[in-house]
Amino acid sequence: MSRDRITRFHLAAFFAPLLLTFAGGAPAAGQIAQVPERPEQHRHGHDMNIPSGVTDKCGPTYTYDEGPRGPSHWAGACLTGRMQTPIDISSSEKVPLKLLPPLLFNYQPAELDMVNDCNNYQLKLRFPPNYWLKVGKKPYRLSEVRFREPGETAVNGQRPPMALELVHLSPEANFLVVEVPVVVGKENPIIKTLWQHIPYWGQEVQVADIKINATELIPADHGFYRFAGSLTAPICSEPVQWYVMKKPIEMSQDQINQYRKYYHDTARPLQPLNNRPLVESQ
Repeated sequence: MSRDRITRFHLAAFFAPLLLTFAGGAPAAGQIAQVPERPEQHRHGHDMNIPSGVTDKCGPTYTYDEGPRGPSHWAGACLTGRMQTPIDISSSEKVPLKLLPPLLFNYQPAELDMVNDCNNYQLKLRFPPNYWLKVGKKPYRLSEVRFREPGETAVNGQRPPMALELVHLSPEANFLVVEVPVVVGKENPIIKTLWQHIPYWGQEVQVADIKINATELIPADHGFYRFAGSLTAPICSEPVQWYVMKKPIEMSQDQINQYRKYYHDTARPLQPLNNRPLVESQ
């Protein structure tokens, strides 16, 4: 081997670990609190097989902090829409639940599939093709569950410490979001399981021998607020049907703190109601 080739070999060996150290990229400041990498034995399933839509590069194109990429500068309907979410529910038309199209939840157990979506500041669960929710006779597919800290929709000016947003799609690809507020209480068993399998930044974990039933993530009382809204991240597309559950589920303070190690302050500022009708099940 020539001297030049030997020199190049030693330089490559010296710089390779440094390149690996910095390859992951730096998430935007403000919402992501970096956590030390987990030991090798905590990796699960196929978290190294990064599917379409999941990337190991953490480079958000927007922020929740005010600034050049903050909420007042978000693009699209975020600036021009008239039915933007989240809102503060301070008054609503009360209608007997039996007179409203019922939410018929028929969620089924599914393989644990979790994404650490560092480009959108959230952990989320993914679900296989299904039609597990009906509103009246209209079917909707449960696509994913997104976690928020704090919760986005406010009631009488108060936001919950956290919220879950169950995102559904109709056969025509129209969005329906069921938001479940979270309050501090006893330890939540299903959340305990989920938090034990949080993937690395920008990656996905699938665990075939752990089944998750989204029914355990909604309250037993299915009373709700209903309004027309939008998605809550750029480009804030409209319209989106929103159902905000009136009753919360519980998580322990420690479980909420665990989530905050990854993402925090990820609720969009409240938006004007603009005379939208609000319906509350009675």
